[in-house]
Amino acid sequence: MVMSGAAKVRSIELDLSLYVPALATSVVGMVLSGNKGTKNSPTLITDEGTLVNTFGAPEVSDYGLLAAIRYLRKGNQLWVVRVGSYDVVASKSLMSGASAAVLVDALSTGSWGNELSVVVTTGSVQGYQLQVRESGVVRETYDNVLLGLANVADPDYISTRINGVSEYVVVTPDTAYSTLTPATYTLSGGVSGTADSADIVGTQVGNTATGLQLFRNPDVYDIDLLATPGIWWKDVVAEILSIAEGRGDAFGLIDPPLGLSVQEVVEWHNGLLTGDPEYLTTQPNSSYAGLLYPWVQVYDSYSGSDLFVPPSGHWAGQMAYSDFLADPWFAPAGMTRGVLVDALDIEYSAKDGERDYMYGTGLNAVNPIVNFKSRGGIVIWGQKTLLRNTTALNRINVRRMLNYLKKIISQAVRALLFEPNDSGTWGSFTRLVNPVLRDVKARRGLYDFKVICDATTNTPAVIDRSTMIAKILLQPTKAAELIELQFTLLPTGANFSEFVTTP
Repeated sequence: MVMSGAAKVRSIELDLSLYVPALATSVVGMVLSGNKGTKNSPTLITDEGTLVNTFGAPEVSDYGLLAAIRYLRKGNQLWVVRVGSYDVVASKSLMSGASAAVLVDALSTGSWGNELSVVVTTGSVQGYQLQVRESGVVRETYDNVLLGLANVADPDYISTRINGVSEYVVVTPDTAYSTLTPATYTLSGGVSGTADSADIVGTQVGNTATGLQLFRNPDVYDIDLLATPGIWWKDVVAEILSIAEGRGDAFGLIDPPLGLSVQEVVEWHNGLLTGDPEYLTTQPNSSYAGLLYPWVQVYDSYSGSDLFVPPSGHWAGQMAYSDFLADPWFAPAGMTRGVLVDALDIEYSAKDGERDYMYGTGLNAVNPIVNFKSRGGIVIWGQKTLLRNTTALNRINVRRMLNYLKKIISQAVRALLFEPNDSGTWGSFTRLVNPVLRDVKARRGLYDFKVICDATTNTPAVIDRSTMIAKILLQPTKAAELIELQFTLLPTGANFSEFVTTP
């Protein structure tokens, strides 16, 4: 090619800075009922105050919100989906003499609206002042509000001032009335929805999803843990397992029914317990979920009482805490990462033999919470998945490590899609993945590993299918769940080196 024109310097950029992104490891997806807020719309919640403002303060049997609060005291990324049926909005009419002049409705359905009141007084300059109160606390004030047909176009007209602005109420004025009777008006009639199995499992119709189905697509919501606190119904448990396995990057937290004995919870998780049509009828067998027993007693500041709450909220919180202290491949159990500091008690603290029955005998996979009253408090004392096969994946630390690696490596190598399927791209893959695995090994997640992406995995037949294959061989670190102390008594003057043996 012949170059012509004036002399110049051209700059060409070559970006070889592709790297593996950082990854959050304890993001929770939770489906619950709540007593206020929009339904079937995943909402990111990062703190307890936002949870209560969005979905209402928990009632004594509102296990979903109570569990969510337990998680948020240790973790800070929670996607909440509210579901339910038969909700009723709280309402009250503001009167003009004996006539209803303005209908006030709570902004969303649920019993939370029964805590609202509207105090009507004379405005400081014109019209009226409306104070919106929640449990007696002033939340919003609207001064100099006008009513009546003549004021509909005025910026101070009641619906213009309040609707779309208030976080608590919406008003429907009757234009026939321009006056209000000053008084305190308390909203009533609000009813929170009840969620059945169909509400929680949800549906997927085209691009519209409800309930658990909202978390099925990993490209839409990035979560690591999935829970329906206090809901142990067979169809819901099956759906949690299905979604976690289908995504391939999430772990389900299963709650048992409240009030089961050790024998009953083992029979329940094996599909053998009778007495309730919603009990499991088959044995869950998956490394993508685990079961924690029993329920945990806490002090609930909203009701001012001690309540039993499902353990999944605490479990999710401890996983977040464990990830903060260490990494996902460290077991979220034991005296370092499994102590439930805000627990008052548990339903039942299993004895040593009972713990062996739940966890260490045969293929049972119930993770116990134990109250070591004089030796460390209330502690998660197991980390089995619900996989009944004796493989590395029957432990939570290994499953979560593999979930982490699949997610972070998949995100990193996505940049290689549509690149030439040749040794250059194979080398790029290896250069991307090896540092990730070296880092996990250095952080005690792997004993060793090997990455193979070359002509041996990418034969001409594979390349002709527009496919690139890489093999990642892993030796995951196992947690020490039994510490054996071997004491040997020796005669006086014995040489210790003569008695040192290897296991």
